[in-house]
Amino acid sequence: METFPKKPTNAIPKIIPIVPTMDVVVFPHMIVPLLVIDDRIVKGINSALEGSKLVFILSSKKQTTSTNEAIGTKDLYDVGTLASIMRIVKIPDGGIKILVQGMCKAKALEIQTEDGILVAQIEKIEMDRGDEEEIKASVKNIKDLAEKMATSGQSFSPDFHIILSKMQDPEKIADFIISHLNLSVEQSQDLLEKQTQCDLIKGIYHFLYKEFELSEVQERVRNNARDSMNKSQKEFYLREQLKAIKKELGEDDAEEIDLMREKLDALPLTEEVYTEIMRQVNRLEKTAPDSMEAAVIRNYLEWVLNLPWAKETVDNLDIMHAKKVLDEDHYGLKEIKDRILDFISIKTLKTDGYSPILCFVGPPGTGKTSLGKSIAKSLGREHFRISLGGIKDEAEIRGHRRTYVGAMPGRFIQGMRKAATCNPVIIIDELDKIGSDFRGDPSAAMLEVLDPQQNKTFHDNYLGIPFDLSKVMFIATANSIDSISEPLRDRMEMIHLSGYTQEEKLNIAKQHLVRKSIHDTGLSDKGIKIEDYILEDLIQNYTRESGVRELDRLIKKLCSKIARGFVENGNVPKLHQDNMDKFLGPKKFVNDYVNKANQVGISNGLGWTQYGGEMLKIEAILMPGKGSLILTGQLGDVMKESAQAAMSYARAHAAEFAIDQSLFTSNDIHVHFPAGGIPKDGPSAGITMLSAILSVLTKRPINSGYAMTGELNLQGDVMPIGGVKEKILAAKRNGIGHVILPNKNKNDLIGLEDVLAGIDIIFVESVNEVLGHVLMPKVS
Repeated sequence: METFPKKPTNAIPKIIPIVPTMDVVVFPHMIVPLLVIDDRIVKGINSALEGSKLVFILSSKKQTTSTNEAIGTKDLYDVGTLASIMRIVKIPDGGIKILVQGMCKAKALEIQTEDGILVAQIEKIEMDRGDEEEIKASVKNIKDLAEKMATSGQSFSPDFHIILSKMQDPEKIADFIISHLNLSVEQSQDLLEKQTQCDLIKGIYHFLYKEFELSEVQERVRNNARDSMNKSQKEFYLREQLKAIKKELGEDDAEEIDLMREKLDALPLTEEVYTEIMRQVNRLEKTAPDSMEAAVIRNYLEWVLNLPWAKETVDNLDIMHAKKVLDEDHYGLKEIKDRILDFISIKTLKTDGYSPILCFVGPPGTGKTSLGKSIAKSLGREHFRISLGGIKDEAEIRGHRRTYVGAMPGRFIQGMRKAATCNPVIIIDELDKIGSDFRGDPSAAMLEVLDPQQNKTFHDNYLGIPFDLSKVMFIATANSIDSISEPLRDRMEMIHLSGYTQEEKLNIAKQHLVRKSIHDTGLSDKGIKIEDYILEDLIQNYTRESGVRELDRLIKKLCSKIARGFVENGNVPKLHQDNMDKFLGPKKFVNDYVNKANQVGISNGLGWTQYGGEMLKIEAILMPGKGSLILTGQLGDVMKESAQAAMSYARAHAAEFAIDQSLFTSNDIHVHFPAGGIPKDGPSAGITMLSAILSVLTKRPINSGYAMTGELNLQGDVMPIGGVKEKILAAKRNGIGHVILPNKNKNDLIGLEDVLAGIDIIFVESVNEVLGHVLMPKVS
């Protein structure tokens, strides 16, 4: 170790070796130890020791923790401190430790390398005093702030305020405070580069005030933490007292946990389920009773222990009783009733037989949901309904994980707890209206629920344990199967419900709706009777629906008018067709989209919608033009292509119908479907459009007593179509006596004897057969 005397500042050479620093800024008068490992810097220090013993200390702009990373000359600040080497110590690894004392500020005019040594040409910076009054004010502010820090116990050291209060020289005050401040390299360099003593004092006050504010915040945080700890200790003490009081009163939580264990032991659970529930009971026992975690665990155990793990209702397998209940509650629906009676027969022969998963598909108002309730009633089972219309969150099916605040099981587990049996009838309403978004796809979660191989171990996220749904009888309802995914459809037995015939609606009204409406309006003891012709008038002229919901509303409205007349006049008004307008307003369906007169270019078609069958009046006219086919009525692509096929057939067989070919080139044909606001699509109107087109070309009227449906190909064959029952019902509803159907749809009429009563069905193979029926002789 070598020690050197202090070098006077007046003997400063112009070229001085540079010592770069990484994480410290050396100020004048400051004594700082430095570790130097770089050989070039060591060489420069040795060179300085041989001469002036002065080095130029520059801080690096680039901060790094690696001692091996090189520092470029561009990474150094221009302003640094000229320092004298006071002491040097060599260390074993080849580096040296030096103790330097800052002498004065200087600026590097040029940085260069000479003989492998980094040197700088420097210029000493003389600091001006600045405004003396401002210096005095800043010094006073610093001392006041130091006094505040000492008073609040936030001083840097015990004697910081005492020493500072005795100092008068601003320069010494600045050096003293800088040595205590914890500044970054950028902040220290900013102070070093101040031009005047006044600016330096102001900058120091600024950083000292920030340190004071930081200390205040830290003290406030410590106080809050201390208060919180005191509060926790107080709560613990009170909780222990409360526990002792509860024990004296016999209200100890241990009793509740013992009851849970007894209830758990009584349940017939698998080993996996039993182990998990017991684990949660043990957790509850070790958790503070008033904590949030205890409330979550207690709520979970209440759900699990109250589920019907093995509680079953005994099925009523009396097949005659089931048939009586189903017939009392619903008229018709033979296919569904037969399927339920089949299930009861299987259960009679095999008690552990499978439970069917049914899906009733049909238009609104046909009794799908209420039929599920009747099935539960006929079997003597509990039931509950789950409406999935608009559901977009998968958690509605599988439940939320218990980590979420307010978590609950999914709707199926909630329903099982409500039903209190493990074999209820679950009615899944509006299955086709499930949505999906970023929260998941509920229809995908339904795959596990409705799969007999998977629902034996249904996993609800909230329960976290398997639950058996295999004994549940699932009955889903939907208006259309198009929006139901193929895998979900594959898990269910589809039973299609068509719209009711007029006779069925009349019987439903007589047996159910009228009696219910009279009871609901308080007219049970008034001798009210609604004749059949009144009900037929309602069905034909006030409703156009596949179900009976609107008919039910009209009957209730009629009964409410009768009740009002009785209250106002004291007697029951008589009902007949002439005063129906007075009670229900004018008839709503006087004019339908059906042709009742034999006219040229107008034919009656039949269409299918998810709400039932509809009549389609198709109009065609011939007008001068260039041979174009104009189609209007908001038609889909398939229907437009079907019209093109009909037009091509008409042109190809023009000679057979004595049609001049010039009619096709010198005229336009416009085919229009009324009710233009309703979208229409499908190929089943092919023969209907061809009949209308040939009618205008041959001037032969079409027999309005016929309605037709069938797809047409270019060979003139009539292809099969769908929705046969609904279309026949639409024809009957509109008073059509003859319906033309493709011959390949014969099998679709099996079992529809009631629907076919009173209507003539004509099966055709080719379009010539159709035209033979509907095209009438030309009117002269």
